Amino acid sequence: MNTSYRLSIGLVLLCLCMVIVAACGGSPAAPAPAAPAAESEEPEAADTAASGALETTDVSIRLSWVPQWQFAGYIAAEVNGYYDEAGLNVTINGGGPEFPEIQMVASEADTFGTQWPDTIMIARENDVDLVMLATFFQTSPTAYMVHADSGIASPEDFVDKSVAVFYGSGLETEYRGMLAEVGVDASTITEVPGEFTLEPFLSRRVDVWPVYATDQPNTVRNQGVDINLLFARDYGVTMIGDGLFATRAFVEANPRTTEAFVHASLRGWNWAAENPEEAVALIHEYNPEIAVEQLTFEAQETIPLLRYGAGETCIGWNDMAAWDAEHEMLVNLGTLQGEATVADSMTNEFVESYYAAAGIECE
Repeated sequence: MNTSYRLSIGLVLLCLCMVIVAACGGSPAAPAPAAPAAESEEPEAADTAASGALETTDVSIRLSWVPQWQFAGYIAAEVNGYYDEAGLNVTINGGGPEFPEIQMVASEADTFGTQWPDTIMIARENDVDLVMLATFFQTSPTAYMVHADSGIASPEDFVDKSVAVFYGSGLETEYRGMLAEVGVDASTITEVPGEFTLEPFLSRRVDVWPVYATDQPNTVRNQGVDINLLFARDYGVTMIGDGLFATRAFVEANPRTTEAFVHASLRGWNWAAENPEEAVALIHEYNPEIAVEQLTFEAQETIPLLRYGAGETCIGWNDMAAWDAEHEMLVNLGTLQGEATVADSMTNEFVESYYAAAGIECE
């Protein structure tokens, strides 16, 4: 993905009209003006669809970073005309520190957004009623980047080393969970606040740096830096990554629009996964600022996340077992109080209906 680092959702929720989320990577592209969220269910949309006269509904999606392969499915759905065919006029808005997805969707500035399950559950515990409509990264894209000559080969080697921590984010949650799993006391580590530049790592002032494995390692290696990557899932911690969300109020008021958007997005994601090179060319044309070589790397690293676990059969499926495991970890770490249930935080209604139409059972 981009390297969007999700700052404390508590801050976002306490300051819903302030700009407080964080992202890491290059400067985000200036987002286009958001299309207003549809106010209520489109008049007779389902009825007119059968006759081919589906009225066009304006919606928008707020990405967590600039348009890149991390968001291939949405871009493909737009460029290939899948949204148009579904009767949707979709505005794809880039994200970044100034455009936090939770705030933008909760305030109805955008209709849909991209985020992680932990953030959705935390938001729900803070009385922001969001629901995950599909999960595309079935496992976390996060890796812990170390210099190849550092001698760091596992989390146990973090002891007496310096580690960047993006406090209040899902990255911190994953890090804490990994330390707990391997039995490392955080007090034996020098923790430093993460920054939205890799300079502290590149200059060796910090030994361990959390990154999105789908893009940043390629950037670093292209600078001639020899690195190794550690993944929390190799040590018993499997968090879920990017998904598509909306407010429950919008979904309940606009089920046909929601279904149309989810179905067209799933169509885009499946096309991108099956046609990665074509998707690279398409995204490069959509956002020429990202080189083809970089997008090719992103595709190679992202597709395994799409097809991990439940995604092997159904890209976009919300895996209840994975959600339950993550919920349990969040409660054990004290990140969640347990009031936000998995059942209320996500739905497979629209993903299931998409695959059922093709005769595919996702469970």
